[in-house]
Amino acid sequence: MSFISSNPSISVSAPMLEKVSWRCCYNDGSIVFGFWLLEEVLLRTAETQGQLSAAHSFWRRSSLIFHGEADTITQDIEKHMIAEFSILELHLRTSGHMFGALAFHLLGSNRICTTMQKLKVILQRSAVKERCSPDCPCESSGWRVQTISLTALEEVEINGFEGDNHELDFLKLVLRCAPMLKRMIVKLSDKASASSYRRTKLYNIFRANSPVEFYVYLSSGLMHGSQNRLST
Repeated sequence: MSFISSNPSISVSAPMLEKVSWRCCYNDGSIVFGFWLLEEVLLRTAETQGQLSAAHSFWRRSSLIFHGEADTITQDIEKHMIAEFSILELHLRTSGHMFGALAFHLLGSNRICTTMQKLKVILQRSAVKERCSPDCPCESSGWRVQTISLTALEEVEINGFEGDNHELDFLKLVLRCAPMLKRMIVKLSDKASASSYRRTKLYNIFRANSPVEFYVYLSSGLMHGSQNRLST
């Protein structure tokens, strides 16, 4: 089902529905959070048999500063959740700015934090990188020390992990807020794969959370460590 409208409204009643595919694309500046622009929301049935739907959210970092209310952002995303889902994918096109505050607000949404069993974060890097200033909108809300209740989350996968401090803080946030977490998979970028210092900081976090299974992959695709064998 697809349609074009500046203010869409639709009601669907299909109690026997088994397959779901719902896609909504946004114009620049319509849904924003600081530097972050929402490009697309996609909801579809997961390919794995027996699983619920997967929700995909695509964000990119803009060169301009926008002002958006966090509550409005989560409400806009929640209105697309026309079916229960167990997998959330966040696709983030970043140029070096922090994504923790954005992820914190999204994961704290009622429709997400109570149903999400698997979180997958895909970090897409750009050739041009910037650094956040002390008053950067990406650093809003003090997300590092806050708590959300991810009661259903069992597995986390992060692709393109570089090991910067704000990425490590995001890992700590997830580990702190997900009491049912069983497995975490981290796929390193070229930068992190080549840095023993960055890998060591990552492994120190893992060792402090031994009940969780951890798997680390180099950018080449080779496994570099697991819960019982964390190499440096």
